[in-house]
Amino acid sequence: MDFGERLRQLIREKHISQRQLSRELRIPPTTLSGYVNGYREPNFLTLAMLADYFEVSVDYLIGYSDFPCHAPSSPDQDADRLLFYYRKLSPNTRKLLLDEARLLQKYPG
Repeated sequence: MDFGERLRQLIREKHISQRQLSRELRIPPTTLSGYVNGYREPNFLTLAMLADYFEVSVDYLIGYSDFPCHAPSSPDQDADRLLFYYRKLSPNTRKLLLDEARLLQKYPG
């Protein structure tokens, strides 16, 4: 998946429009459209801004990695991965996940 496809996917996952993203990040709509459609590439500053906005790594955005999380801030990559997916859940689903985690804690493994 190339940069434009990943950006399009992230916009969909965040349930925003290109116009809204354009306004929030102060990127001209035609420029953002160029990124999404693959006929323009962002500069380093814009790439970092997009990665921060979507809470993914630059490596993920440019297709160098298939793992969307930022570089781990701690040595526990599994915890970072769980946190990434947890943030994407609805409040009700988050509650279910936490309930399941409490149950799993009771069983040694």
